Amino acid sequence: MFLFPHSQLLFAPSQTVVISGPHIQLLDSRCATSPGTGAVLATTADRPIAKAGPIRVAAVDSTGTHLATAADDKQLRLWRLDGLTLLNERELPKKPTELAFTRDGQTILASDKFGDIFSYALHPTPQTAAQKSAALKSHENPSGGALVLGHASFLTAFLLSPDEKFILTADRDEHIRVSWFPQGYTIETYCFGHQKFVSALHLPPFAPALLVSGGGDPTLKVWDWIRGACVREVSVQPAVAPFIKVMPPERTPRRFEDDGGADGEERSEGPKKRKRGRKQKMKERQRKAAADAEGSEPAEPEADADAVEAADASEIAEPEPVFALRRIESLPSDAGGHLIFSAVGATALFACRFPTASSDTEIEIDALDLGAPVLDFSIATDERIWVCLDAQWEGASAGTPMVRVVRLAGGKLELVDADAPNPLLAALNSACVLPATSPDLRALDLYLALSALPKNRDAAHDPMDLGDVENPPEELSAKELGRLKSKRALAKRGGGKGEGAGEGEGDEPASKRARSDQLEGDTDVVMGGGP
Repeated sequence: MFLFPHSQLLFAPSQTVVISGPHIQLLDSRCATSPGTGAVLATTADRPIAKAGPIRVAAVDSTGTHLATAADDKQLRLWRLDGLTLLNERELPKKPTELAFTRDGQTILASDKFGDIFSYALHPTPQTAAQKSAALKSHENPSGGALVLGHASFLTAFLLSPDEKFILTADRDEHIRVSWFPQGYTIETYCFGHQKFVSALHLPPFAPALLVSGGGDPTLKVWDWIRGACVREVSVQPAVAPFIKVMPPERTPRRFEDDGGADGEERSEGPKKRKRGRKQKMKERQRKAAADAEGSEPAEPEADADAVEAADASEIAEPEPVFALRRIESLPSDAGGHLIFSAVGATALFACRFPTASSDTEIEIDALDLGAPVLDFSIATDERIWVCLDAQWEGASAGTPMVRVVRLAGGKLELVDADAPNPLLAALNSACVLPATSPDLRALDLYLALSALPKNRDAAHDPMDLGDVENPPEELSAKELGRLKSKRALAKRGGGKGEGAGEGEGDEPASKRARSDQLEGDTDVVMGGGP
């Protein structure tokens, strides 16, 4: 039987919001201390709104009055928590990556995959027909959202400073920007230093002048964000890597790769076979040109094809794990505070002492293996950590719960869900578990970040990066060497040097040279102004 995992838990003062695929459930948080209280207060499981697709992002305002959600249909929905009443819904221009409320709860901020952040009033003003038509013609925000700022890349995370005078944003291109809010067009500074994507930002409540960031780099970085200065780094990848159990899906070859569809074409019939024949002829001509450029006889097509197939087989290997931090939070302590963080596809939750600029001692990373990939975690008001797990992961043991409760004691993470009966936890692992189908689970795409965040930078994936074609590294495969030979031949042809460079000036047809000479003569007459 397939079940929806809980992808997100949101704590309000007296209620808990559970996101499970396309469904929202509202629970009474007091049932943890008052066993007689009913756990599930409201649900959308029986409403047609579930057809909108999996809910990707959600946020609750500071008073626990409103909930904002967005699913695959790009509709921003505002709910009143009491009874999960849908108040309004608006179309977003692009798929969102994060939602947040301002401190007063009157504005919703939404970031998207095109790098923009828009602000929306809590209750929208109805648009006139003329305004709707103008928005469609000019490609403006279809719901009247106000543009706060824009990045040139996929925006992965953002947060507001405690005084809401600044907005801190991060993207897939290693950038962290500090901008004024709401005048996002005014940039205060940048925090440069990441070498890979940035996927998590956090401002510790006990140290709001410091920003903690992480993503694909092997370290957490601590910034004096108002100055854009990195004051400390903490190495975390060696501690996290052993627990990364989910591998990224196989990458779909891009259209500029010459072997992008060979396998599919071999299995197809009709027109596809003819297309493959043209491609095969082109490859044979390239091989012949490469052989001519090297001054050697071309290899037999059959033998070369066998070599390519062998090279393809040698390149098939187990996918490498992708390091990507999902969330960073913090807890105060007598020792100055601790960071709590998780990674995409990792089965453990991690903690470390909060690094300070004044201390240069090595920081130890504590890991608590939970037996299944951590999807998300939230810290309740009692400082207990509620962790959502992918209990249906193929490597999870039977009976793995959907949610576990953890606490930080003495700088170490430890499970506490078995210490005493907890009605709220019991409801999350029983009454709130909803049935799903196999297509439903595939649509969740729980580990999309593993393939969406990293960028392919090697020459095999970048058509503009030819590398050093004259002095290739020794570790290249036979297939890569063949590509480099073809690039050498094409480079020599373009430069008109060496054998196989193509027709030179002396080989130019007479009619073409005559026409060229005539054009040059006409140009001389015009430029000279007369005889």
